[in-house]
Amino acid sequence: MPKRQTLLVLVIVITGLMFAQTSDSKPPAASTGSAVTSKPSEPPTNTPPFDQLEVLSDTKGVDFGPYLTQVVKMVKQNWFNLMPPSAYPPDRKQGKVAIEFLILKDGNVRDMKIDSSSGDVPLDRAAWASLTASSPFAALPKEFPGESLHLRFYYYHNPQSITILPITDVRVAAGSMQQFYASGKGISPDTVNWTISGPACSKSPCGTITADGLYTAPADIPNPPTVFIGASVRTGVTVPAKTKLTIVPAVPPH
Repeated sequence: MPKRQTLLVLVIVITGLMFAQTSDSKPPAASTGSAVTSKPSEPPTNTPPFDQLEVLSDTKGVDFGPYLTQVVKMVKQNWFNLMPPSAYPPDRKQGKVAIEFLILKDGNVRDMKIDSSSGDVPLDRAAWASLTASSPFAALPKEFPGESLHLRFYYYHNPQSITILPITDVRVAAGSMQQFYASGKGISPDTVNWTISGPACSKSPCGTITADGLYTAPADIPNPPTVFIGASVRTGVTVPAKTKLTIVPAVPPH
């Protein structure tokens, strides 16, 4: 019989948004029973790629990619070591936790708060402890003039898997349509939320998408012409899927 593995996913997303700093917040209250399990023989699988990562403060033009790669690696390992027994078979509890915090210049963590709870104390505590166990991180890059880096981490416990089709080299002519589909176990068209985003979407239209996944490109090509189509499930815990398309000039009729 093949070995069953639980799916444990940490997603960190990087944006250029500005948020006010938050005050210190206490970790979730303790619950009955053990909140820590022995580490399984192998780490979790199917972790999303690092480009699904997010920062909530101005980076001042500094490339935090190498720094955050090390931060993510440390936090994921500590989170895995502190995972509660309920996250593994036979329970395989689902949950999503979002935690905001600051990394100070010297690498210490401050102003932690749970932005979104899973509703399950052991799952929340594992996510919280993954950060406290990782502090201090390395000092922030010397070229960064700010006093701190404000982050929000998302933790997904046993999420549903979702895939968008088509997924590669999608090109849509200006003003034309493209049908997208979301697939995965237990996923049906009426449970999917579709989104559109892109580097130029705040300045010009990037098109529209229906509840059924039918995308219509704008008549005028945005600059840059890159658009991201996202899909998530309204029910359950799902790591949002995303695919990239390029809007190209329409071919004039002969």
